[in-house]
Amino acid sequence: MKRKIILSLLVLFFISASGAVLSAYYITSTSGTLNRIVKLHQIEDLRQHLIISIQTVQSDLYTVHTMLGRRVDAIVDNVSTLDDVAARCVGCHHEPAIANNIDEIQKLVHAYEDALSYYITASANRKRIEKLQHDAAAIGNDILKKTETMTSEASRKLTATTTKAMKHVRDARLILFLTMGITLALGAVVAVKLTRSITGPIDNLVLATRAIAGGELGHTIDQTDKTEFGEFASHFNAMSLALKENYEELVREITERRQTEEALRESEERYALAAQGANDGLWDWNIRNNTVYYSFRWKSMLGFDDAGIGSTLEEWLSRVHPDDREQVEAKLSAHINSQSPQFECEHRIQHKDGSYRWMLNRGLAVRDAHGKAYRMAGSQTDITGRKNAEAQLVHDAFHDALTGLPNRALFMDRLEHVIASAKRHPRYLYGVLFLDLDRFKVINDSLGHGAGDKLLIEVGQRLKSCLRPGDTVARLGGDEFAILLEDIDDAADAEEITQRIEQVLAPHYAIQGSEIITTQSIGIALRSDRYEWPEQILRDADIAMYEAKSKGRSRHEFFDTKMHASIIDRLQLESDLRIAVEHQSGFLLHYQPIMDLKSQRLIGFEALVRWKHATRGLIYPLDFISLAEETGLIFPLSNWIIRESCIQIGAWQKKYPGNPELRMSVNISSKLLLQPGFAESIQTMLLEQALDPGSLAIEITESVIMEHPDRAVETMAKLQKMGVHIHIDDFGTGYSSLSYLHSFPVNALKIDRSFIAKMSANSDNQEIIKTIIALAQNLKLEVIAEGLEQDHQLSAIKGLECGFGQGFLFSKPLPPEALESWILSGNSFPV
Repeated sequence: MKRKIILSLLVLFFISASGAVLSAYYITSTSGTLNRIVKLHQIEDLRQHLIISIQTVQSDLYTVHTMLGRRVDAIVDNVSTLDDVAARCVGCHHEPAIANNIDEIQKLVHAYEDALSYYITASANRKRIEKLQHDAAAIGNDILKKTETMTSEASRKLTATTTKAMKHVRDARLILFLTMGITLALGAVVAVKLTRSITGPIDNLVLATRAIAGGELGHTIDQTDKTEFGEFASHFNAMSLALKENYEELVREITERRQTEEALRESEERYALAAQGANDGLWDWNIRNNTVYYSFRWKSMLGFDDAGIGSTLEEWLSRVHPDDREQVEAKLSAHINSQSPQFECEHRIQHKDGSYRWMLNRGLAVRDAHGKAYRMAGSQTDITGRKNAEAQLVHDAFHDALTGLPNRALFMDRLEHVIASAKRHPRYLYGVLFLDLDRFKVINDSLGHGAGDKLLIEVGQRLKSCLRPGDTVARLGGDEFAILLEDIDDAADAEEITQRIEQVLAPHYAIQGSEIITTQSIGIALRSDRYEWPEQILRDADIAMYEAKSKGRSRHEFFDTKMHASIIDRLQLESDLRIAVEHQSGFLLHYQPIMDLKSQRLIGFEALVRWKHATRGLIYPLDFISLAEETGLIFPLSNWIIRESCIQIGAWQKKYPGNPELRMSVNISSKLLLQPGFAESIQTMLLEQALDPGSLAIEITESVIMEHPDRAVETMAKLQKMGVHIHIDDFGTGYSSLSYLHSFPVNALKIDRSFIAKMSANSDNQEIIKTIIALAQNLKLEVIAEGLEQDHQLSAIKGLECGFGQGFLFSKPLPPEALESWILSGNSFPV
């Protein structure tokens, strides 16, 4: 901007100076011309004087009639004057033409002077005088002519010079006016430009400062200007942004400080409220003078008013329970000596009423520059309620919530101590009784859980009443109880106590207005050197209890090693089954044909699983399916059975096409039917094999449906909607579901083989079968007779219009290869 201003001023100065110089030049030139005009006027004046002088002399010449006339003196004076004028004219002209004319005139004047002189001096000769007079007059006339000619030329020259001078004056004035105009116009342009260059940024700056003053921190202005204003704008923008950042930082700091102050205030309020809400007492110990400040709440926690307790440390320590004081003093000393990060101690302290309350004291020492504690402050919390609750929790942790008897944890702890004691005393004998109520589930389901709970409480009370003081009775869970008999003499002693228990538990129980009679199965295990852990003897007592149940319930059995071997065998079988299921190895499917009794055609098969055990040989479902259900292995096993059955029936449908197509029946467990997503898994398997849903029949026992009718029916409905057939297996042997049968989504009933086996050749025992077939016909259901093994059974079933049958009479369950051979052999149908 400085360069712009200087450059603009230099341009104005240059233009003004140029105009001034040019005007000065014209003025100087005009001054010379004016000087010449003045000189021309002087020359004209001299000429006028010369003419006047010559005319005067001429007049004198013509008026003098004699050379001694009166005018001779005047002529002499005029001639002298003429000579002076001529001399002055010669000295004031410079131009050559004028100078030549003046020289000629001067010569003529000299000649004229000489003629006059002659004239004057020759006055004695009149003739000569007249001649000289005539000669002088002639010369004077020549001078007059020359002077007139010069006058004419001088007048012309004066006019031309004056005209030129006036032109120069006008030119100088025009130059001055133009210079002034150009300077004014250029000055205006420069002023406008400079005004815009200066006032524009200043206006922007003013607006920016107003914006900042209005709170718009960080406002910036355009900084494209390359002048000092651009640099100023850059610095202004930096200042504005810095101001904004600083303001924001200041706001943040103020906000943080306010938040901190608010948080501190809230923390103080929270601490005060927490202290009040927690009913904590505060104490502040000045170690230097050994005085202690106890808050009013601290004192009131011990039943004292504000004046009831002094300000010494002993006021506190003297009330601490004697068993706890040493601990309190040790922890205080440890913290003061920097051996612990803080003081924290739970102890009992005596109340004013003489009782002891549990307190939790916490404190923190304040130390000087050398780390020496000079002050310690803390709080005291009444934890009596918590301690009581903890004691209750400990009691609850080792006691049954329902009966109040010791629970499994406490029983096992005591049994562990007894086993350890027996190891130290070889002749010490103990025994464990495992008791389980018979048919408790029936009582619980029929009368409700409330009645069942009351029965368990009453049983617990009776058991406690018939045991010796040193014995322990515990409820292990459900309807299971365990009794630890300590220091008995022999097995007869244990049996006597067991019989007493049976007698005490035998009378009926009056619960909710009903008389309940229950029995119990008891297993007894006595000390053995092989018992290292409580779980071992309890396990054996449990095995003996199951042995008692298997022998008819309501009895007791002593454990022997044969029972254990049976259990071990079952556990091994379970382990082998788990491995077989996980690896999907060892399982086989045998298929039994299902025949159409009217057309004598093969319509399908029933898939039956077999387990080919590495050491036990071929195991049938009756020996491992229940174990699979107990362990949860039934789910993966059943999925494998269904998938393999779908693959097989798909292959046979392609190999042996028919109308209708062959169908595969698969038995499923109740747990599988009630499993969420079972129907969807079936649909996935059918899709994987591209199998028509009607090619699969799911066989379910009626007891499965009646245990959980809603969930079972929901799943059955999904399957039937897909097109899968639903068959009720072993119909007539389970729940009496005839009244519900019409609402079940089923396609066929399978008559249990037990009814077929009871049929005789003379048509006895057919009433149930007739009823089932009639019911199925009314409900438009198919009927399949299982277990057909004799010709008369087939004849009787056909006579009762049973549509389908299966059994050894047609074929026993066969592996796929053998079954295909049976099919190719013509699958003979008995006549």
